[in-house]
Amino acid sequence: MAYLINQFIIGITIFVILIELSIIGLRSKTVVIHELTRYARTGDTCPLSIDLIVMNSLRQVSVSPRGFYAYVTLYFVRDDNSVIQFFRGYVPSLSNTWRIMDPSPSIRLFNLTVSGDGIGVTDILVPYPSSLELPSGLISPFDMRTGEPMGTVNFLSIKRALASELGEKLVQSMSLAEIVRRVRVDLSFHDGVSATKYSTSLLKLLAHVGIQVNGEVRVIDGSVDTSLRRGINCPYLYGYAACLGKAFRTTWAWLTMTEAVLGLAYAFIPSILILLIIIPMIYILIILLLLLIKVRIT
Repeated sequence: MAYLINQFIIGITIFVILIELSIIGLRSKTVVIHELTRYARTGDTCPLSIDLIVMNSLRQVSVSPRGFYAYVTLYFVRDDNSVIQFFRGYVPSLSNTWRIMDPSPSIRLFNLTVSGDGIGVTDILVPYPSSLELPSGLISPFDMRTGEPMGTVNFLSIKRALASELGEKLVQSMSLAEIVRRVRVDLSFHDGVSATKYSTSLLKLLAHVGIQVNGEVRVIDGSVDTSLRRGINCPYLYGYAACLGKAFRTTWAWLTMTEAVLGLAYAFIPSILILLIIIPMIYILIILLLLLIKVRIT
């Protein structure tokens, strides 16, 4: 009799805890990188954007009512594999707002400066908020109270940003191709969504939108006068660990809901215990298999 009472208490406790976690999962939002787009050039630049999807932990597409912010951090890898952070800043939306409020959000990660023949890439520009010009003079592009950006979107050469850390003379001696090979890109999202971070190399990012880095940086896929859109190959760009993390963050509520139902059933049926133990293992196995299948397809 005492065993049955303990079983009932344990089953009900599991049910209550996991239902609460499932409710939290429905409210939590994760930013998923969906596609990369190289837009047709405007003047001498091609915007490079990332299309995003906001999902809850049931993998349902959601909308963040308050919007969210995107950050980019650029690192330079030296010959001895030591790393220098040379740029960190906000990334604007395609509508040139710093807080990303669009129902189908996209961010403008870089502007690519192209040569007159439309083949060579001569510079990569990173966005930053410019100072506001008022009759009384220039003021900070950031809100002094919250630290949030207020200035209009401007763009800075990646060479100039790197020169602030390595020195003008050293940067001028390097080609753009050499710089691209040595730069790592961290992209993170916060404030209105669950903190999410993706890390890749600039070389892989550009290759994904048809730009080859050999002796020089060149457009080899499509024309700069038309847009090129590519789906994300997550393991190639961000590695297996990041992709597994994304898969768990956008599906774990299915597990907690299933386990909650089994916990309630366990309160009355002792033989359900084996399912309570096996279901999490099956969930992990399915996530791994789906990731491997997607890798083989892409």
